[in-house]
Amino acid sequence: MRRAIVPICVIIFIMFVACYLIIMEYAKQKAVDRVEQETEQEEVSTEIPEGREEGIHGLLLDINEEDRFMSFQDVSTGKVYELPYESGVKIEGRHGDAMTLPQIMPGQIFELYYSKATRKLSGLKISDKIWTYTDVTRFSFDEHKKVMMIGDEAFSFTNDLKIFSQDKEIEIMDVTDMDRLIVRGIDKQVLSVIVDKGHGYLRVLNDTYFVGGWIEIGQEIIKPITEDMLIPVGEGKYTVKVTNRGYAGQEDVTIARDKETSIDLSKIEIEEVAIGHILFKIEPDYARLYIDDEITDFEERVPLEFGVHAIRVECAGYDTINSNIRVGSDYAEIDITMDEEREDTSSSSSSSSSSSSSSSTEIVSGNELSSTNTGTVITQQNGSGSSSSTSTSVPVISGVQKIHIEQPAGAEVYLDGNYVGIAPVSTGKVTGSHVITLSKDGYKTRSYTVNIGNDGNDVTFSFSALTQE
Repeated sequence: MRRAIVPICVIIFIMFVACYLIIMEYAKQKAVDRVEQETEQEEVSTEIPEGREEGIHGLLLDINEEDRFMSFQDVSTGKVYELPYESGVKIEGRHGDAMTLPQIMPGQIFELYYSKATRKLSGLKISDKIWTYTDVTRFSFDEHKKVMMIGDEAFSFTNDLKIFSQDKEIEIMDVTDMDRLIVRGIDKQVLSVIVDKGHGYLRVLNDTYFVGGWIEIGQEIIKPITEDMLIPVGEGKYTVKVTNRGYAGQEDVTIARDKETSIDLSKIEIEEVAIGHILFKIEPDYARLYIDDEITDFEERVPLEFGVHAIRVECAGYDTINSNIRVGSDYAEIDITMDEEREDTSSSSSSSSSSSSSSSTEIVSGNELSSTNTGTVITQQNGSGSSSSTSTSVPVISGVQKIHIEQPAGAEVYLDGNYVGIAPVSTGKVTGSHVITLSKDGYKTRSYTVNIGNDGNDVTFSFSALTQE
């Protein structure tokens, strides 16, 4: 009997301990649940928490108003959040001013507050740690080095860089130098780019008479006229001027984003242009002057039609000067001083300067230069005027290497507005930054910015299929 009592007591003791442990664990779990419930109630509050350091920096990717959720990317981790929101979600500007949902857009960066439990958005505030540059027109991207230049200032970016145009995400190569950007970042890093003002296209029709002349689109674009041009142009209103062989015409056009606008040169009113008389003073004085590819005697004033002309100055032992001049006055003087030839001219540039007086002759940096040299050009009207200088890097043109555009097959291909052919097609290799435009009836015209290196090799591009209009 005594032997049976001992095991029973042991069993009862074990059961008592087990019950005690279960009760203690239950009480502990209840306490944890109560704390989490209180935390959840605080996190889903529609008020932005006072402790703003608790928020994350989120880059707005998309707003789905139908299903009421927003997509954000954590700028620190790259993690993407899809957060439901209520109609009364609180949105604040940088200085605490109230904002409404239509005022925010993809590409903006916010301090972001949400409930980890319910995943609901509780508040947004435009971060005061983020810098914003607007009206950015001088920029470039180096995808290999992950560097964006804004003016003369360098910023880094990562693979998480987001670029938007009309609230849709695009690629770096979709951005052209005609676009106007809004750029946001933190410290020396770019986080997002918005194409605030994009580009469209000007198609030049019935150009036979003017081929070999010049087309000016506002003050932004000056190009020699070639056959069947389709020129990328920043959206906006412009006066288009064409000149050739002593005649000129002009017409006002409006360029819409991603749309083609046509100008029919056979229908514009043509007028005979005036003549300006230009005195060239060149150092050294035995240099050779070419105007529109024709050698020109400059001992006396040279009669030139109003409009744009290409000039080239050559002399043994000196760097060749290439530039364009726009003649716009009856009498003007152009002083040109050549630089002595350097041993290494592979990265030099063409320099020019112009007067600021009204109706003056001015120097315009050209996009169609064929050599890489430096000089100084000073323009004066009637013996007076001021001068300044600018420089433009010049592309290296190869007669051996080629640019091949393979896709999309059947699309018209344009290089910097000049017609190349129907893809697949090839053209001579030109280094530097260039715009390739693709067009096809019934499809949306697209442009891509490409950077072509001077590596001695052919380069091949295959672009995405065009989308139907």
